[in-house]
Amino acid sequence: MVAAFWGVFIWKEFKEAPPGTNRLLALMFALFIVGLAMIVYANV
Repeated sequence: MVAAFWGVFIWKEFKEAPPGTNRLLALMFALFIVGLAMIVYANV
């Protein structure tokens, strides 16, 4: 996930991507956070 963060925000790998890509990237990060929250909740 760190590599994805760097690729998206530091190296701007998706700068010339088709429309709608930013929405998918935001969804990817959001689902990653949701997944982490579910793992934390499962250990409670």
